[in-house]
Amino acid sequence: MYLNARMPEIVRVSIVDPDELNDFEEIIDDYTGEIIEVIDRKAPDFNGDRSTMVYQGNDPDMRGPFPGGLSGEFKIIPA
Repeated sequence: MYLNARMPEIVRVSIVDPDELNDFEEIIDDYTGEIIEVIDRKAPDFNGDRSTMVYQGNDPDMRGPFPGGLSGEFKIIPA
């Protein structure tokens, strides 16, 4: 649904392993079953402002070359 909302021309997405959809990978101890480490799978922060945007309450994944225009809805901001 996320991809289709941003790119309506997508008809189908095939996932080989449902674990690929998780943003984090948990390394679990075989003996105790406790989480030892959590690995972030998100794309690397290309310009270093992800933590600043999260701190300010903005969603860093909404930035990009196509903000707000994928669904045909454009916001007109008065000057």
